[in-house]
Amino acid sequence: MSNERALLIDRDGVMIHMVRYDYGWDSAQKPEDVSLVKGVDEIIAWANKEGIPVIEISNQPGIAKGKMSQEISNKIEKRTHELLVKNGAKVDNAYICQHHPKGVIAQLTCECDCRKPKPGLLLQAAKDLNIDLTASVFLGDKASDVEVGKQVDCKTIIFLHDEDLPEKIEEAINTNADYKTRSMKKVLSILEMLY
Repeated sequence: MSNERALLIDRDGVMIHMVRYDYGWDSAQKPEDVSLVKGVDEIIAWANKEGIPVIEISNQPGIAKGKMSQEISNKIEKRTHELLVKNGAKVDNAYICQHHPKGVIAQLTCECDCRKPKPGLLLQAAKDLNIDLTASVFLGDKASDVEVGKQVDCKTIIFLHDEDLPEKIEEAINTNADYKTRSMKKVLSILEMLY
């Protein structure tokens, strides 16, 4: 059987909004802070309709950094998927790295192969789900998303927004993604063209 092409998608800043807390921008730290990025449900629903597997590829070091419990992390993830389903969109699989090299929780503190920009999660997904990464697209919002996509020869789309630290926004703008846009509508038209 031939390998499938897939839509690989980052979570924070792409599926759900980054949140501005007292200390600055961060990924949602509580389930009630989860809100969908406008238009992402349409992209995922389109892929669902086309029979293209949608796979979440996400770094979630909040537990490793001592910011949240596993339970809260699970609730944030669950809330993300509930909101998508409510809008007629479904993520087929999620591959999440919870490690961080500077963590405070011993068992999650390491230099792993799965934390983007390392390609471990993508390679695992490809193996598990029979995905042809070279025929797939990675949709992210950070330089590390583009870097990991390039390592496995995916097409890369970067969704630019202002919900982040200035240096991360700058890195995203300057990255060598195949496509850059500030519009989810434009992301959809790029995907329609690529698939």
